[in-house]
Amino acid sequence: MKDAPYAFGSTYEAEVDRSEKRWRSALEDRARFVAESGGEVVGTVGAGSSDVTGTAALTALWVAPAARGRGVGEALVNVVGEWAKDAGYEQVMLWVVEGNSAAESLYGRTGFRRTGSVQMVRPGDPRIEYEMARPV
Repeated sequence: MKDAPYAFGSTYEAEVDRSEKRWRSALEDRARFVAESGGEVVGTVGAGSSDVTGTAALTALWVAPAARGRGVGEALVNVVGEWAKDAGYEQVMLWVVEGNSAAESLYGRTGFRRTGSVQMVRPGDPRIEYEMARPV
């Protein structure tokens, strides 16, 4: 989050100040997947239910700067797709911040398309996020 603040709907400052109870709740409510290389974490992503019936949400995808462009992001996106399929979801959705062309390109390569829905990133931030979805 610190190395790519433009890519997330939250901020490092907001997340670091979360209480342990909120962190534990977030971990319990979502599946978490980690990519490792040489014993080091090089990527992570979350997955869980969305507000739409039959739709899983892909959240908080992060790939270490040194591992970007090496297929880690694609592997994490595909793991979420497999998890969603096994869990009985019909599709996976996500939000991508405008201007994060690398992420939107990754999502496009893995079958996601913009749905037409947009929302503000967060109060006080003029940027928007685009909803993207793909069937599982």
